[in-house]
Amino acid sequence: MPFVHLHVHTQYSILDGQSSIENLFNRAEEMGMPGLAITDHGNMYGIKEFYKFAKKHPSVKPIVGCEIYVSQHYDHKLKDNAHRKYYHLILLAKNYNGYKNLMKIVSTGHIEGMYYGKPRVSHEVVEKYHEDLVCSSACMAGEIARCILDGDMDGADRAIEWHKRVFGDDYYLEVMYHKTEVPGLSLDVWEGQRQYVPVVFELARKHGVKVIATNDVHFVDKEDGPAHDRLICLNTGKFIDDEDRLHYTQQEYLKSEEEMRALFPDHPEAIDNTLEVLDKIET
Repeated sequence: MPFVHLHVHTQYSILDGQSSIENLFNRAEEMGMPGLAITDHGNMYGIKEFYKFAKKHPSVKPIVGCEIYVSQHYDHKLKDNAHRKYYHLILLAKNYNGYKNLMKIVSTGHIEGMYYGKPRVSHEVVEKYHEDLVCSSACMAGEIARCILDGDMDGADRAIEWHKRVFGDDYYLEVMYHKTEVPGLSLDVWEGQRQYVPVVFELARKHGVKVIATNDVHFVDKEDGPAHDRLICLNTGKFIDDEDRLHYTQQEYLKSEEEMRALFPDHPEAIDNTLEVLDKIET
């Protein structure tokens, strides 16, 4: 059973994603993947180009989405650390109506919720425009993962219950594993994922929510990792030899189905469920 990447950043995740949309489709088709999502950070700038190349690759169903920023403290007039806090959330459009709702959410973030350069929205905005959208809990910066890592299991339960109430069976918990193979790189991300991912599967069983595996793609091929690392230096204003700077694991590439299944050998359903999401998307 094939696998579909549902968490993908293109070059339109400015100075964060390095993936060429054309190369993403070329690689997805080469690996026999039946679909491919676009989920750039807080924007939908790449949608037109995404559809342009989707037409050239009819065997790969395009999935329009966005990784949005959700804040529980939405008053943009309050300039303090508590109101700067936000979570990541993945939204995917099931059809044209979902696409319009996704545009409304993203536009609201840019018009009303811009704060320290992040176009945030509130839970109320997400709920208002939730129809015909598939939702997943995103990465380690997502609300569920943050609650688990902070030891706030009641908060994790409440967050899952809220999203399940709003999205119903279109809400999925998301898991990913990135163990760096680059000598000298920190294993902090890997250790954090090892801590929260098993708990996600427990919470999925508790709340009756399905799990999907993703890879938080930021570049196309594994060999692109060092180039992406230099892009992050440009983003953060750091030199390549600065010790105290942001590093990705260089595992954030468009992995094959076999590579993804090897990450979750005890949970094949997390791979298979990506096809369930694909089936919900209308072309």
